[in-house]
Amino acid sequence: MRTAILFLLLLASPCAASTHYISTAGADTNNGTSTGTAWAHVPGMRTATSNAAAYSAVAGDIFILRGCDVWFNASFPLVLSHGGAIGNPVIVTVDQTWFNTTNCPSQWNRPIFDGHTSAGSSTPTEINGTGGQTSGCISGNGNHFVVFTASNITLDWIEERNLYYNNDAEGTCYNQNGWFLVSSADRITVSHGYQHEWKMGLNDADELVQIEGTPQCPHCLLTLNVTNNCLSTPGNGTNQPGGAMSFINVTYSILSCMSNAYKPVQAGEFGWNEITKNGESPDGTIHANCIETLAAEGDNNGTYYIHDNRIHDNFDCEGLQIGNPGEIDYVWNNLWYNDIQVGANGPQVPQSETPISMFFFNNTVVDWDSCIHDASHGYSWSNTFRSQNNLCIDATGSASSGSPSATSVTISNNIGMTDAAATSAGYKNTQSPFVYAPTSSGSATVGTGVNLTSVWPAGFPTVDSSIVCTQQTINTVIQSVCTGTAKARPVSAAWDVGAYQFSGSPPPPGLLPVGRRATGIY
Repeated sequence: MRTAILFLLLLASPCAASTHYISTAGADTNNGTSTGTAWAHVPGMRTATSNAAAYSAVAGDIFILRGCDVWFNASFPLVLSHGGAIGNPVIVTVDQTWFNTTNCPSQWNRPIFDGHTSAGSSTPTEINGTGGQTSGCISGNGNHFVVFTASNITLDWIEERNLYYNNDAEGTCYNQNGWFLVSSADRITVSHGYQHEWKMGLNDADELVQIEGTPQCPHCLLTLNVTNNCLSTPGNGTNQPGGAMSFINVTYSILSCMSNAYKPVQAGEFGWNEITKNGESPDGTIHANCIETLAAEGDNNGTYYIHDNRIHDNFDCEGLQIGNPGEIDYVWNNLWYNDIQVGANGPQVPQSETPISMFFFNNTVVDWDSCIHDASHGYSWSNTFRSQNNLCIDATGSASSGSPSATSVTISNNIGMTDAAATSAGYKNTQSPFVYAPTSSGSATVGTGVNLTSVWPAGFPTVDSSIVCTQQTINTVIQSVCTGTAKARPVSAAWDVGAYQFSGSPPPPGLLPVGRRATGIY
């Protein structure tokens, strides 16, 4: 009897998690459990066979890819159809002591997913399709490197390059092109990735992260990521292939040389990111957007948290266009500056008539015509509009927030400065690393703001924007590196105006500025 019970318990127990190794030098007939017996493919790759193809991941599984190995077009999409559990994901990652010494003789670099058909090919070719396709959609999982059809999966330290799309991305092929497709899955995390060198043929792709089905990825996160197409696009900002990295939540990431950057389909958090060198799309029907919300729905009840971002040196993009029916927007500690052409601008809201509330606090807006501009879609909110503690530097010195209509309107403690006055007072874009920061206790923004502790969004620390995330190359590895120490704003005393608090101490342990992830909401 005891033997029978033990047998039944073993049948009911989930399979134990394990670690598998993946290398182009391996073989799918191996067991995959050591570097010496590695598989050649990740389970779910289109060309996986034998033991690799037959394996189904369980919670806690780890798949380690050999650094500097390259998988080409035929292997994709990688369909990850077996996920983990909350707090115990399936992880696709690396071991930085294990790498291909032929491709990287001296040190580790990322494993690479390459859209070209071979090492010797430079012909643009769609994944799971053919080069030069001009009509119809690609069958199956579309033109994507990675497709997530299960929840609780982490993809870490992977490089993707040479994505190509040449189909009707704005019409019948919408949601068919991108780096990633998330289909009826949640809690997908992509971290420390690097996407670059993408091209397009006929039509623009609004989003390089496609999200479809139910749930629509409300807890998905892109973090410490670099998406940069600057090597493949003109330096003047023209004809840059489109596509926004529209994970619902994006933190500590770099978005460069795109014609779109962040266009989420559900409410979430966009914080501590850099958007720069955005330009116009080759598709003239698509206007570029640095930050644009598309809908007000999801686990956050239609609330967007947009904070501590640097939007600068863009050629063409809507700098901030948010506010849809049912939407609440918290926007704080952001900097818009040195956006070059007429098409690259500062905040203009709302996106459509009539959102619920707008909270616009402690931002620094440079060379826009005001703090906030009416987007000509009406200028009314059904509940609250607050614009406070913003530093606005422009030709006329305007600190206007327009004439919004709402049940409750509060506009106070905003400071307008002309460009000349700001330069004379030390607020400059040449300051490093914190542009337009106050330089002394006597600076015009110091101590002149209202204390907003009582209306600050729940779960976020009241700290300033003194953390800067930039693309850096560390030992040949391109990555997002965040430096600086945020300062806590006073609990009861007056705050400074703008994105920076001149004096103050770092936040105590447990209140580091890592967004809502620190509170366990994710």
